[in-house]
Amino acid sequence: MTVFTQADLEKLSRPHVQRAWFVEAMLPSGTRHYHSGMGRVSLGGQIWEGVSDPVGGAMVVIDGMQEPAFGQAVAIDVVFSGASRTFLKSIWDDRQAIEGATANVSFAVIDAETGDVLIGLTRMLDGKLTAPVLRFQGAAIRTVAVKIVSVFEGLNYPVTNGMWSPAGQRARYPGDTGLDTINADIVEDFIP
Repeated sequence: MTVFTQADLEKLSRPHVQRAWFVEAMLPSGTRHYHSGMGRVSLGGQIWEGVSDPVGGAMVVIDGMQEPAFGQAVAIDVVFSGASRTFLKSIWDDRQAIEGATANVSFAVIDAETGDVLIGLTRMLDGKLTAPVLRFQGAAIRTVAVKIVSVFEGLNYPVTNGMWSPAGQRARYPGDTGLDTINADIVEDFIP
């Protein structure tokens, strides 16, 4: 799958290119549209709310999306710092409904100097939210952390025993006896 065209690659080589993350979250209170910057942005027919407010003391860290290793599903960490007591209470009250809620992640590329959109919204992940984690450090520092995980997150679990068994191997490859000795007792006779 190609995410960028040749024209996009030329735009990305410009001097003031900046990525912005956009999350469409189906929360208990309704569908919300957030972006990783400040203020409101109109893009793709939606109004996206900025989640960073350095003046108000709240910042959001959105980790970049890493290419997953074999057997690992994609996950993005989102951390809200400087959370107010009201925000913490709302997260705590809705924590069960938040877990498993749909959260689709897109990004756009803008020219930071002019504000022009260089590359429109590009969907990167159809995901879901994990349960929020509330962290307290001392009396004043409060954070809320959540992950947006791929809908394929369940693939991170080990393969069931039936798959790596003689019967499982024969189901995949009829006549193959390569796994017949798994879990077999080994007896050695020592003859002096």
